[in-house]
Amino acid sequence: MNKNINKVAFVTGGGSGIGKIIAKKFAQDGYDVALSYAGSYDGACEVKKYAENLGRKCEVYKADLGKYSEIISLFEKFENDFGRIDVLVNNAGITDKSPFLETTEEIFDSICNVDFKGSYFCTQQTAKIMRKNGIEGSIIVISSNNASKHFANVSVYGAVKAAEEKFAGHAAIELAKYKIRVNIIAPGWTDTGAKRLGNKEDSFYKIPLQKWAEPSEIADAVIYLSSDSAKSITGAKLTIDNGASLVADKREFYGF
Repeated sequence: MNKNINKVAFVTGGGSGIGKIIAKKFAQDGYDVALSYAGSYDGACEVKKYAENLGRKCEVYKADLGKYSEIISLFEKFENDFGRIDVLVNNAGITDKSPFLETTEEIFDSICNVDFKGSYFCTQQTAKIMRKNGIEGSIIVISSNNASKHFANVSVYGAVKAAEEKFAGHAAIELAKYKIRVNIIAPGWTDTGAKRLGNKEDSFYKIPLQKWAEPSEIADAVIYLSSDSAKSITGAKLTIDNGASLVADKREFYGF
């Protein structure tokens, strides 16, 4: 019997990119799955069909995680549908590139609201449901190596990811008494197929292992941190960037 039967995983931003692969991986692993999406309706429906074909329950919710009221409404619907939550993956995020001198208030607010406010209050709502049901759950924040490494044109995104990691550590301390674990995964370049990421080979000079990560590698790490094999791990950070965080690159520093 699958030990994850009747367990529920919630993946924010689960309709595209890394989030979609994570959501499918949970379904493969026997979890019922919920996911939120902002614009990736077709991708969300793809995950739902995939999970249901595996015999798992799956619900998808459209929500703007940059708005507190929508987060509250989202979790009310989710709790009504599932009644419990075992794993939350804070994956939703905006990754707009913008030179520091050209960054607008709109860009600043959109990234801060979705990436930080969304992650913060989704974690809070999840922890309340876990505590109420006595569930020793797992919360995972998908951050970025931008949180600790400095790149040009991502000053807001990098700062927000650093804030996410800081809050995750505080949450890990406060939630430990409920046996709720909070951990961080920080990917680097990941081959999601997004055109904005540019050409792989053009970035290899600053990646020691000379490759990008596959979304499935991030998903495998999420599954591990959600499992009983990681029940003694909380407040930890796993960087998956093929060594890019080890490299100090002057061309990147000067924005060349």
